[in-house]
Amino acid sequence: MNNLIILTPTFNDWKSLSKLLFEIDKNIKGLKGKFRTLIIDDASNIRPKLNLKNIKHLRKIHIITLKKNLGSQKSICIGLKYLKKKKTKAIITIIDSDGEDNPKKIKKLINLAKKNPNSIITANRLARTENVFFKLLYKLHLLITFLLTSKYIDFGNYCSFNSLNLKKLLSNRNLWLACSAGIKKNSTSIKSCYVNRKKRYFDSSKAKFSFLFKHSLNIISVFKSDVLKNSFIFCLILLLIFVSTKKLIILAAIVAIIILNIVIYYQSKKIYN
Repeated sequence: MNNLIILTPTFNDWKSLSKLLFEIDKNIKGLKGKFRTLIIDDASNIRPKLNLKNIKHLRKIHIITLKKNLGSQKSICIGLKYLKKKKTKAIITIIDSDGEDNPKKIKKLINLAKKNPNSIITANRLARTENVFFKLLYKLHLLITFLLTSKYIDFGNYCSFNSLNLKKLLSNRNLWLACSAGIKKNSTSIKSCYVNRKKRYFDSSKAKFSFLFKHSLNIISVFKSDVLKNSFIFCLILLLIFVSTKKLIILAAIVAIIILNIVIYYQSKKIYN
């Protein structure tokens, strides 16, 4: 596979994207193939301005500008649909534009994708650079997701795979909800490559707590049938405990689980529509 595509979503972060392209360009030295960069501009209100000075391999760049801001997850999905429509044959690497996805590991991801054409190579997160509060929330998110879905999803958008996998990845609307959850749900084979999470190149994260909460909910919503099954088991166990203890907090927990399932159902339905 001689064609290699870098797919990245961005919103107004052209300065970080310029630095990312430069870092990727340095770290793909020695890889044989024709590189293309597909940028999904998520309706930025700042005019695209990329500094391509000293870039040798990633000079062929195509920008798709969305008319409406949809967020990084949907931007990625649109980019993949575009590549599928074009009947692309390439190794596709998805990477965020802010610098948090470590470009020093991109060669390893691409090489693993070449050796494993039927697998998705995910960059699973090791150490993070956020504050203690955010790290605690992230661990809590992983735990809750695992309890509800029986899936441990410790990777984000950063991944690499052969375009042969596009049909399977886009066979339903799961990827539209959340890239990582869609990959976990739709892929028959996932191989992990552990990568440290880096700091953003410039500025602070634009993501607010409300966004992070919704994103976590979207990930869980992809597995709503598993959540329903596990919730039934949890409610049954809690009901038996309530019968023996008569503690109202147990009853409140049951009600909370039922409400959560209702929220997940309507959240996934709303986003699909």
